Amino acid sequence: MKIQEMKSGVSHLIKKAEPVARDNILEMRALTDPEPEALVEDGPCELEEPRWSVVSFDRRVGGHLTYDQAAVLMAELDAKKIPGLCIVADEAAVRIKS
Repeated sequence: MKIQEMKSGVSHLIKKAEPVARDNILEMRALTDPEPEALVEDGPCELEEPRWSVVSFDRRVGGHLTYDQAAVLMAELDAKKIPGLCIVADEAAVRIKS
C-alpha cells in the first residue's frame, strides 16, 4: 500500500466512539475564595517565629532561628559545600542524634 492510498484514522475513530452518558461527566465548579479574615490568624506568622533549625545529614547546625535567618545560614553553609542541608522545625531537629 502506498502512502497516498492510506486514509486518515480520524474519521474511523469518530465512527467508533461511543456517546458518553451525561450522568457520568464530572462538572467542575469554581470554588469561592474564603473570606480574607478567615485566613488571617491572630499573632505572628510561624515563619517569623524563632522555631526553625538548619540540619545536615548528621547534626543540627543552627537552631532557634526565624525562617529567614535559617535560609541565610543555609546559604552560607551551602557556599562552604556542606552537604544535606535542610530547614526543619526545632521539634524535629532535637530528634537528630549526633
